[in-house]
Amino acid sequence: MIMEKERAIQCVPVELLERLKALSAKLWEDRNPTSVHLNAILEEFEPDMKALSNTIKEYEAEYSSRVASSQSKFEQKEARLKKEAEDLRARLAAAERSLSEALKKNEELKSTFNEREALLAELRMKTSEDEGALNARYVARMQELYEKVNKKELEMLARWEDKNKAVEAKLQDLDGDYAAKVKQLKMREMALEEDFNARKADLIKTFDRIRAGLEAKEKELAEREEGRPAKGGTL
Repeated sequence: MIMEKERAIQCVPVELLERLKALSAKLWEDRNPTSVHLNAILEEFEPDMKALSNTIKEYEAEYSSRVASSQSKFEQKEARLKKEAEDLRARLAAAERSLSEALKKNEELKSTFNEREALLAELRMKTSEDEGALNARYVARMQELYEKVNKKELEMLARWEDKNKAVEAKLQDLDGDYAAKVKQLKMREMALEEDFNARKADLIKTFDRIRAGLEAKEKELAEREEGRPAKGGTL
């Protein structure tokens, strides 16, 4: 089966086709052979024109459907954008109100700050004046205290010197008493040592005398023992 060659399709005005058909009919009435060729051409392309007409109708229907869908989407998008725009306008209005309130609050804070700055400057000035007066009173008071302390220190120094002199005199007396007592103790120690030596010499002499007496008695007893006859012997 031989497939028909696909033709290039170009849109042709309907009025042109109607006029070609009218021309073909007129030529047919005039017995003009050209009408045969013209009718053959019109008949040859009539299916394509019908198919093109159907295609155009389908395209128009599809286009209408797509346009309707796009229109619906556009309307939905437009409604959403309008709502977003309304929300943005509401937020903008709220932001403007907040900004206005913030600016008003800022002005109030500036006013309060300026008032406090003025009060602080006044307080600083007064504090500076009070500080000068306090410094003067402090210097005078310190001078007075210094004089009192200096006077007390001099009095305490004089009393301390008097006490020191009394202590030194007492120490000298104590040193004299101590030296005398030390001398007495040394003399007493010497006397005790001499007495001890004398007693020691007497004891040694007494011991020697007692030992000599004991030795004499022992000797006498020994001699008696030698001169005594034996037991059971001649009387």
